[in-house]
Amino acid sequence: MKFLKIAAAAMCLVMLLCACGDEIGAPPEKTTSPVTDAPPVKDPYPISFGNETFDSAPATVASLSPSLTEILYELGLSDRLVGVSDFCDYPEAAKNLPKTGSPAKPDIDAIIGLAPELLAVQSPIAETDILRLKQAGIRVICFEQPVSYAMLCDTYIKLAMIFYGANDYDSAYSAATSELNGAMNSAQGLGVYKNFVIVESVSGEGLMLSPQNSLSANMLSVFGCNLWTQYDKYYASAEDLYEIAPDVVFCASDIDRDDIRKHFPHADIIKLDFESFERPSSRLAEVISECCAELAS
Repeated sequence: MKFLKIAAAAMCLVMLLCACGDEIGAPPEKTTSPVTDAPPVKDPYPISFGNETFDSAPATVASLSPSLTEILYELGLSDRLVGVSDFCDYPEAAKNLPKTGSPAKPDIDAIIGLAPELLAVQSPIAETDILRLKQAGIRVICFEQPVSYAMLCDTYIKLAMIFYGANDYDSAYSAATSELNGAMNSAQGLGVYKNFVIVESVSGEGLMLSPQNSLSANMLSVFGCNLWTQYDKYYASAEDLYEIAPDVVFCASDIDRDDIRKHFPHADIIKLDFESFERPSSRLAEVISECCAELAS
């Protein structure tokens, strides 16, 4: 009798489990939730610099600066260049482009005739000229003349962003500056520290030295300390130079070594292509690399 009661209870339990199987034995349904931690997609435009905002890349550009012309070529934008300054002679292809005058005397009529969407300059031009250009539908962006390596890199970045947008500018910038960045890194890794001066020219007044707030002084400081600490004085007389004893004199390639030795008889002399500092671009990699080779020997 007791066995029958147990069997009956067991049968009831089985029936209960079968009836509730869908609720008890079934695994929970899988649900999918949207991913909420994905970074937002950034639009490549608009890009703003100063008073100008670009909703898209300019299709055409003209340059009033040899330096900016070189940088535009290095950024892969030669197909958009429709005009360059009278002094743009590098790269070779730039010589064949229509001329736009000089930074000091731009040919506004010629620029308007070329009808670029953007005019890139590195020296301020007259407000009346800017007004004429804007009335003709031409934007004008004035980039500062770089006095430091960081400012030179910033020029590359701004031009790359204008033409490639916020998403793709970095690859163009990196490709254009890879050689220069490599040379500066090599100079840093060289581990030399020299006291130096930079002689740009020689005249009856004395030596013309690069001041502290110059691109050459800033970039060559990777090799040590510039002893000429003036910011607004270029020419140094014999009296000015009397107490300066540099280890190295960096000087323009056309300067006679004897003109340096009579002031600094014990210094090493390294001649440089100073034009590269006057119209800076990635070609400065050659100058820095030559300095590395001289200082490492």
